[in-house]
Amino acid sequence: MGPDDIISSLRIGARMGRVLAERIPLHCICGVREKERHGRTVLFADIAVDYDIIQCLADDKIENAVDYSALASTAMAFTERTQFYLLEKLADSLVSHLLASFPRALSLGLRLQKNPAGWGNTSFSCSLSGRRSLAILGLGSNLGDRGRALEEATERLAAIRHCRLLRSSSLHRTAPLLRTDQPEFFNEALLIETLLSPMELLAEMQSIERAMGRLRGERYGPRPIDIDLLLFEGFVSSSAALTVPHPGLRLRRFWIEELADLGLILPPASGAILRQRCEQIRKCKNFTKE
Repeated sequence: MGPDDIISSLRIGARMGRVLAERIPLHCICGVREKERHGRTVLFADIAVDYDIIQCLADDKIENAVDYSALASTAMAFTERTQFYLLEKLADSLVSHLLASFPRALSLGLRLQKNPAGWGNTSFSCSLSGRRSLAILGLGSNLGDRGRALEEATERLAAIRHCRLLRSSSLHRTAPLLRTDQPEFFNEALLIETLLSPMELLAEMQSIERAMGRLRGERYGPRPIDIDLLLFEGFVSSSAALTVPHPGLRLRRFWIEELADLGLILPPASGAILRQRCEQIRKCKNFTKE
């Protein structure tokens, strides 16, 4: 298992079940034609929800399951109070609403079918899906009250809409790895569950950094707070905007130890690779701007 998918191992032990609700009538205003904007039409929805059924099998209680009747009622209520031009936009908004309304749902698939007037027996449909993803964030601080900075960052991250803090690692005190002429760091890692995309989550992280006084200066220099996206379930990227898994994940022992605190075992890079990387950076005459 590689660093890109190792985070999914945290779901091992779950027993996945599926609730399927079909042909749910949704009365809504949806369409681009003028006649579609002046009255409600009926769409039909098929909704499939995957979730961990272990607890509901153990106690036979509806509160530990995904209530399919409540699922249908929630979908119907949502479409009655919203209007959309595009079927795709309605589907996307409904998927997001249902996932937010049913926190036990790990993933949700939706198919909307439309039978517009004037098309006889012809129908049109749109299918979309969404899921909750696990992500691991690395936090660090080496300016000011470092312990309080990590606490505040954790509180702010836990308050992000559609994010849920699952657990955190122990606090690690670490010497600066690449720039040694600065105070030691306090570090920890957080495991979260989120409905946000990786780029949406990154934007929230950077907003928190700015709010806490992070200024983009010399790379690897001191900072009141640093928040890195280390792993994101089912996502791999090497773009200039975001690289996941984090390129330094196997090079920093404290991250490997923090992941172990969260239940993930990630073999470190060899000592030779780590020394080579540090030497490459130290040979640079100037550190580039972040």
